[in-house]
Amino acid sequence: MTPTFSRTLLVALTLFSGICAASAATPRARDFQPMCDSLRTLLRERTGVDQKDLKMTRVRARGNSVLDLYFSSELSYYPWHEDDIRWFRTEILNLWDDAAGTCRLGRIFTNRYELPQLVLPVAGNDGKPSGYDRSIPDPREDNGHFVTREGARRFPLGLDGRNIALWQSHGRYYDEASDCWLWQRACLHRTVEDMFSPSFVLPFLIPMLENSGAYILTPRERDTQWREIIADNDPAFKDERTDKMRRSGRYSESGRWKDAGEGFADFKSAYTFSDNPFTAGTARMAECNGSRANARAVWTAEIEERGSYAVYVSWKTLENSSDSAHYTVNHLGGSTEFIVNQKRGGGTWIYLGTFEFPEGDKCSVMLDNRGPEGSVVTADAVKIGGGMGKLERGGRTSGVASWEEGAHYWMQWAGADSTVTRNWDTDYTNDFAARGRWTVMMNEQKSIPIDLSLAFHTDAGLAQADSTIGTLAIYTLRCDGEREFSDGRDRIISRLLCDYVQTQVVEDIRASFDSTWARRGLWDKSYSESRTTGVPAMILELMSHQNLADMKYGLDPSFRFTVCRAVYKGILKTLSEYYGCDYTVQPLPVHAFSVRFIGDDRVRLEWKPTEDPAEPTAVSSGYTVYTRVDDGCFDAGTDTDATWIELPLRPGHLYSFKVEAFNAGGRSFPSEILSAGIPDHRSDGRTILIVNNFDRVSSPEWVDTPEFAGFVARMDSGVPYIRDIGFVGENYEFDRSVGFIDNDYPGFGASYSDYAGRFVAGNTFDFPSVHGKALMQLGYSFCSASKAAFCDSTMTFDAFALDLICGKQRRTKIGRGAVPDRFEVFPDELCDALAEFAGKGGCIFISGSNIASDCDESTAAFTKSLFGYSLATPDAGRYGKIGDMEYSSKINPEIYCVESPDGLKAAGHDSGIWITFPDSHLGAAVWNDGGNFRTVSLTVPLEAFLSETDRTSVLGAVMRWFSGEGSSPTCTTR
Repeated sequence: MTPTFSRTLLVALTLFSGICAASAATPRARDFQPMCDSLRTLLRERTGVDQKDLKMTRVRARGNSVLDLYFSSELSYYPWHEDDIRWFRTEILNLWDDAAGTCRLGRIFTNRYELPQLVLPVAGNDGKPSGYDRSIPDPREDNGHFVTREGARRFPLGLDGRNIALWQSHGRYYDEASDCWLWQRACLHRTVEDMFSPSFVLPFLIPMLENSGAYILTPRERDTQWREIIADNDPAFKDERTDKMRRSGRYSESGRWKDAGEGFADFKSAYTFSDNPFTAGTARMAECNGSRANARAVWTAEIEERGSYAVYVSWKTLENSSDSAHYTVNHLGGSTEFIVNQKRGGGTWIYLGTFEFPEGDKCSVMLDNRGPEGSVVTADAVKIGGGMGKLERGGRTSGVASWEEGAHYWMQWAGADSTVTRNWDTDYTNDFAARGRWTVMMNEQKSIPIDLSLAFHTDAGLAQADSTIGTLAIYTLRCDGEREFSDGRDRIISRLLCDYVQTQVVEDIRASFDSTWARRGLWDKSYSESRTTGVPAMILELMSHQNLADMKYGLDPSFRFTVCRAVYKGILKTLSEYYGCDYTVQPLPVHAFSVRFIGDDRVRLEWKPTEDPAEPTAVSSGYTVYTRVDDGCFDAGTDTDATWIELPLRPGHLYSFKVEAFNAGGRSFPSEILSAGIPDHRSDGRTILIVNNFDRVSSPEWVDTPEFAGFVARMDSGVPYIRDIGFVGENYEFDRSVGFIDNDYPGFGASYSDYAGRFVAGNTFDFPSVHGKALMQLGYSFCSASKAAFCDSTMTFDAFALDLICGKQRRTKIGRGAVPDRFEVFPDELCDALAEFAGKGGCIFISGSNIASDCDESTAAFTKSLFGYSLATPDAGRYGKIGDMEYSSKINPEIYCVESPDGLKAAGHDSGIWITFPDSHLGAAVWNDGGNFRTVSLTVPLEAFLSETDRTSVLGAVMRWFSGEGSSPTCTTR
């Protein structure tokens, strides 16, 4: 063979060459780069995953006619299913150069694995596993339950009996170099990742998992209550307990108890890393006495302020510990009993539940000695409330609530010793790196069988224009060179978990918010949180907290709900596939809820189930109706399989109701809360109907130009779902050109942190009770309905007047506007229902901050005709006062704020301004006499008044005028 012929042959083998003649050299990997570029484009189109690179790292010839291809690790980052493998081989062959001659495509490798080894079953929605060949027998029957609420409904097709380790990103930590307590991430777009991830996990994801029957273990404090009471059999530290220092409760026992050995003692007000409170004291024990208790331990706490408090118990696990220890928690709503397996979980805080406790010493936790004879129950400390940080670094504690701190500090408070928490040089590294060791400790040392772990994070990164960074999932397929966990399970299940969770998240976001939401890769990386847990594990990097396009969604509570439901579904389907068991998705909350009188002292509650078009198994099989009387808390509920229930009312009491749907897979989130009441002494026999038209939850208002962008709360701070725990401070850097320097000055999107740890009140979906309380004080009976129920033509409401709650309802753009705007004040069906009500002689009182500015041309004509007003200005006042009455105009923990209420003009034939804004003298309230009906319109939501007296005064004046007193409403204001 001449040199000239050899050079010619080598040229022919470049690019897509596959010729493997025995006398020819094997093609070089770089010759396949054009093919890789084309495959990367094709893979993006097929999977939605846009990898920045894809390379051929090696080409290996087998025999005379086969080429094995070795791709860079990026090929493993795509989701691979059986049909994807066939498609991929076909596409390679389509790109295979004609000059390949008789060469054939051999095996395909990536990231040390043959590509078929990464194949996973496709996540479905039919409630059935696919028959995955890596599944294992379901351990649920052998494992039993760890913590069980007695009498609670079981969810055999949900996560009943599953134990999940879950944590919410980072947290406040001590930085040795600067001798300061710092956030681990920068404050951007009104939040910081340390607080942003908890705003998903704590109010949404954990409740969804628990509603499906799972028991959740967290290495970070989950209770946002800064107050804390420790009750223990051992003496506590003697330091003065002032300000926010945790309080000491009382311990007492009756019957035969004896020392059980080492246990907990709260022996210092602040701890150092050499301390372990769970080895500093003692525990107590009593022999079980069958079904009749003759020994009891009681922990009592003095509650300084009514509120919700998490309850944790602790015990010492002994060889003959009972697997059915019986605890009772006494709280404002009554008593709740638990059965706890004390063969597991000794020597740490074990969460029972969160309960509402009244002020005073009426709350307690009791353990009795019911259980199999021959076994024992042990009693150690009880913890009520989340508390403040109590680990001292640099001579001081963090000064923030425990839930704001990193996992590192809570793990030590919960009994993890230095072999778990102190294996690296800095608190920063110890905080995230110790979480895997903590999971192993809980699983192996504490004998709690953990099914999987999930680390919920958000990421950094900027994208162009309206593009999102999107969702990334991370797992680790090898640890210390091993492909299996210590118990022999294949670590590929971590990839399955990542694929299912990421798929659900991306698909659900695309369906409800943004069809272009980016799906990032399935990364196989050696990260601590996915490598060291000893159980199937994933890191979810949901989105970029640095990218404004992502955060327009991220600050929206409805987005958080959708994301967390997707994560829950991904976990549910993963375990179904892994254990080969059927599943059912928990239902969505019910809608079209109403409470109507059906006699002098009875009401009929009705509602409709909500279909989930993406999940055919998420069908309700029954409902639980909860009742609250006056200022109490909700009871344990009444079950029904119908979509209605009739209940009695006692005069003089305000009743409130909420409904949860359930099926074999779990419970839904609760419905909105509706109320009804009959006063002791009625002013007349007529009834007022309250209609809740305020269902908006949203992110804050933003501005977005090529140069200037960000969230501007003075326009509209948004509406949290119940309350927001993730807000840290307002934006101060709106210049897009300012780059990231460091966490102290992170550039575009930078925010203050002066509000961190405080809560922002939002839409509680409980405002009919506020309005109803005022009506009852005025002597009126009332009932209530949701907007959907009121607009339902099949429903009839017999009422003299209507109180329409509009709150901060207004047409709201969702993210980049890829889906229709939501939450308009006057949708067509509501206009029709209001016109019909007024046409029958019904009077209407409406209050809401955007009742004029949210109108287009047709609805402006409607409001002018029916309510007699038109818009004067969308920003009538900023000082929180109309007349002499104050309302909430700044964010606070108690009631949502009204930043810029509308100013009104009287525009009807017989209308006038009733109340004005003192600074602008614009109309805050307009009355209108329509002949056979009357209306009053108020641009400050009634529930936003700071004084209950003012609310009652305004409603009283309105109702008197509706009853024919005077030519316009009048009231005496403070």
